[in-house]
Amino acid sequence: MNLMSVHKHNEVCSYSAQYSADFVERWDELIDWEKRKKGESGFFEQLLRAHGVRSVIDVSTGSGFHAVQFKEAGFDVVASDGSSTMLTKARANFRQRGLEIESHYLDWLELDPTVLGAFDAVVCLGSSLCHVFDGHERLTVLEKFRALLKPGGLLIVDQRNFFAIRAGKFKSSGNYYYCGTNACVSLGQVDEDLCEFIYSFDNAEQYRLKVYPLLPGELKEEVLACGFSDHESYGDFQPDYDMMNCDFVIHTARAI
Repeated sequence: MNLMSVHKHNEVCSYSAQYSADFVERWDELIDWEKRKKGESGFFEQLLRAHGVRSVIDVSTGSGFHAVQFKEAGFDVVASDGSSTMLTKARANFRQRGLEIESHYLDWLELDPTVLGAFDAVVCLGSSLCHVFDGHERLTVLEKFRALLKPGGLLIVDQRNFFAIRAGKFKSSGNYYYCGTNACVSLGQVDEDLCEFIYSFDNAEQYRLKVYPLLPGELKEEVLACGFSDHESYGDFQPDYDMMNCDFVIHTARAI
């Protein structure tokens, strides 16, 4: 294993460690649930309904924002996350809102349809798949997602727009994803193998996340290689978008 492989391996293994208890405690300040809900304007719920979805598993639930939105919209929801600190926060948010949402502390490689069942949709949001640096490992993860879906089931995966970021056009509008006003997102190291996000809060606290700068075309190819078809994409929730001028790219596909 060469040094770059070692570096990638270490980043993959440490993804959950990046979400320290202190960072996670401030995560919802970064998001601002009410502003984010307004910015999304029901996009994901409408997408799920348009595809006839009733049951959904949120495999990167984070602090639980989307699991809550889906549950309140009437979907049958299961939530999971590979970060114990994030899942603890999500469960607290579920209780605070009086919602009973089945939740599991599971790494993606531990997702087992014989235990969890089959779903109409798998949702992986928050640019979470970019925590996986190795292409073969991402394919394995996508195959795990496929195994959780009923035939024709819907996959929704989003990602930071690394096409623009790697071209020097980083954009964080604060309109859709990180809507909090007492925190900002900036970049540290950026190259073809690594992207470092710096989250700065108003009391000078800083937290860093290191991810793989996965290009949208790269992710599309990987999705289609893992038993999916009918790929579509959206830039900041719009089907027609400028690849150099959007924060996030959302991918959808159907299980073959």
